[in-house]
Amino acid sequence: MKRKITAMLMAATLALSLGACGQSSSATTNNDEASQSADATATTKSFSSEQYGNVGEGTAYLVSGEGSTQNGSIPELAVNPAKRAAQITLVLEGVPADTITYVYVDGQEAATLNKSSETADLELKDEQLDSGEHSVEFVQFDSNKPSGSVTFYRVGRYMVN
Repeated sequence: MKRKITAMLMAATLALSLGACGQSSSATTNNDEASQSADATATTKSFSSEQYGNVGEGTAYLVSGEGSTQNGSIPELAVNPAKRAAQITLVLEGVPADTITYVYVDGQEAATLNKSSETADLELKDEQLDSGEHSVEFVQFDSNKPSGSVTFYRVGRYMVN
């Protein structure tokens, strides 16, 4: 009888110990999520195409199944409402090779490109697919970090109906 009681007490102690460890892990996960959320907020940038115009050497534009921004056009994206997904292709040609190109969609960092001439697909999601006009900005900074001065700037736009 004493053995059964002792075994039950040990099992209860072990269960409480493991339960407390699980809560600590959960709190760490929540802190990590909050940290990631803060990082995402920190990557929001506000650029003005009127302020920068076309800065730097090279070309950057968007391509979709509906067209290209290469000649100043604004392609309209066909978005599947059930999936709320669409893709655009980012094209860089002849930009400075020693500098990272940051790509922002509606002010939110969406991608980085590392070559002077590169083509990359970008999956659009969430508010990037809301109805209306959206901007995609290609930006290089003198320090290779978003805190530096802008040395390359191009903007392309797309429409979602």
